[in-house]
Amino acid sequence: MLISKIISGGQTGVDRAALDFALDNMIPCGGWCPKGRIAEDGIIPKKYPLQESETKIYDERTEKNVLDADGTLIINNGKALFGGTKYTHEFCLLHNKPCIVIDISDKKDFGKEFENWISKYDIKTLNIAGPRKSTQLDIYQKAVEVLQQLLHC
Repeated sequence: MLISKIISGGQTGVDRAALDFALDNMIPCGGWCPKGRIAEDGIIPKKYPLQESETKIYDERTEKNVLDADGTLIINNGKALFGGTKYTHEFCLLHNKPCIVIDISDKKDFGKEFENWISKYDIKTLNIAGPRKSTQLDIYQKAVEVLQQLLHC
């Protein structure tokens, strides 16, 4: 796997799983977060090397992360995208940026599909997004497991 950097927005759930996964596996990471480092659980800890956007509007940092990445991986649990996860997907479409959605409720091995996507679009900087913890309580751990499978760490 040739991923050289993982970026995400710092929200609870999939965003934090992505950043923790990167830090635990010594993969460079970063991304944009809202001004004031706000998230649903308060202030995003400084251990996450994130840049603050100009406003507290979540969509601003979502779009910046889509634009700064070579492609976006959305980890979702269920077919319908909603909230910020849906906006992430819409920004990918708007800016014609590669995006792959992994629905973990599907219970299949996504490794080959993901590797083909990475290779096809020459993804080096990967934006990772998905639901926040308050909408899917077990999404953090499930996202870590998916990332271990996909990125072979």
